[in-house]
Amino acid sequence: MIFDILKDGLEYVGTNKNQIILYYIGILLFPLILIESYSYHIIENCMDGMINNKDKLPDITLNTEKIINGLKLLILKTLYFLPEIIIILIAFNLERVDYYTLFTILIVLSLLSYYLSQIATVLMIDNKQFKEGFNFSKIFEIIKSVGITYIEFIIATFIIILGIIGVTLIVIMTIMFLGNFASILINIFIILMIILFFVFLVVMIPSYVLFKNRAIVSIYNLK
Repeated sequence: MIFDILKDGLEYVGTNKNQIILYYIGILLFPLILIESYSYHIIENCMDGMINNKDKLPDITLNTEKIINGLKLLILKTLYFLPEIIIILIAFNLERVDYYTLFTILIVLSLLSYYLSQIATVLMIDNKQFKEGFNFSKIFEIIKSVGITYIEFIIATFIIILGIIGVTLIVIMTIMFLGNFASILINIFIILMIILFFVFLVVMIPSYVLFKNRAIVSIYNLK
């Protein structure tokens, strides 16, 4: 099942190339609003969809309603990550910080926040009520009913992200090693890092968001 969901999500991203182009242009102009507004629209559009039924990405439309929906989604996700934000702010004001402990706590909390917030966003959109995003009894009930598949999805996406990071680190280390023998390679390294950052930020993350929205809804519909 999880492989069907992953395959369907990947195929879904490429179903409307014209909208993908508009999506990336829009991200350059107003990234967060467009991403969250379009995410809301995708989730809403996929609620009645089925895996492998060749659904297409919906057209991008920005109006007052869509912008408000995007803001709701953004606020909901921010509130789920509020504990991490507070911890970081507190850590910045401390004279001495155990960064290993801080990093461990932030990783654990971030994974938990991500795990809960994804189902919460779909639940909110499904019920068209912001407060449903914090209906924890319902959220845990859904997670319990789709638990194995959802965990498999989290693990699969985590492996993909680690793979991307791993390849990037290998490239960086290789260039740094070669840079010890030729100073010109240092300049190449800087340029390459800028390009890799741009590609990851502007291409990989928005594409992952589209894939993730489709996959999460497919998992949610298994409840």
